[in-house]
Amino acid sequence: MTVSMAEEVHNPSETLPKAISWSVPIGTIWGIALLLPILFTLPDISTLLAVPSGQPIGLMFTLIMGSTAGGFTLWFIIFGTGMFSAISTSYQPTSDVPDNALLLSTAIQMLLGTIYLGSSTAFNAFVGVAVICLGISNAMPVAVSLLNGRSDIPDAPFRLGRLGWVVNVIAVLWITFSVVLFSMPATIPTTQATMNYASVVFVGFAVISAVWYLVNGRFQYTGPPLVPTSKLALTQPTLSC
Repeated sequence: MTVSMAEEVHNPSETLPKAISWSVPIGTIWGIALLLPILFTLPDISTLLAVPSGQPIGLMFTLIMGSTAGGFTLWFIIFGTGMFSAISTSYQPTSDVPDNALLLSTAIQMLLGTIYLGSSTAFNAFVGVAVICLGISNAMPVAVSLLNGRSDIPDAPFRLGRLGWVVNVIAVLWITFSVVLFSMPATIPTTQATMNYASVVFVGFAVISAVWYLVNGRFQYTGPPLVPTSKLALTQPTLSC
């Protein structure tokens, strides 16, 4: 998700790589802090696997806390704080913060959560398609860069040289593998109830997005300002003897 902020930060070519790099140790530390208490208090695995909905995390926290209220509170603190913090930390319009966008994303997340009440199969499809969409959105610019011979990043502040080709190819292959993995059903033989509909939802989102772009997006969205490579070359400082 860090890459999606490329148009919202100053000097993204330098800031985003640093943010992505720091997310690894920070995520590792906080992940261990979350997982260790869970592992030491983890209920019986067979009980969690027997949950009809296929989502054992709610039952897990309930059994760990010893009550439904305690389990829901812990689940809400871990997974719900970010959802409501968008409202509680909103600023006035004069602060140049997109309050409406934050409120809209919050409402959408809440509506997606209600899908689980009606059909766990549909909920799992939306969860899976989120990973698929995120992966493809990250793979597309990398693939385009590879097709162009990585010629669009001559002045990148962080470069790996020829090793960059290897990293980019591995990234595209891994994302392709993960897309296939998240599109596969969880059980075999597959029935109508156990089918993974993430690929169906993804195609639906892709069609809707393409139609909306043709109807409205191409007339409204201009993208970030781009400086031609020739102008970049003219603005580069030169050394004199």
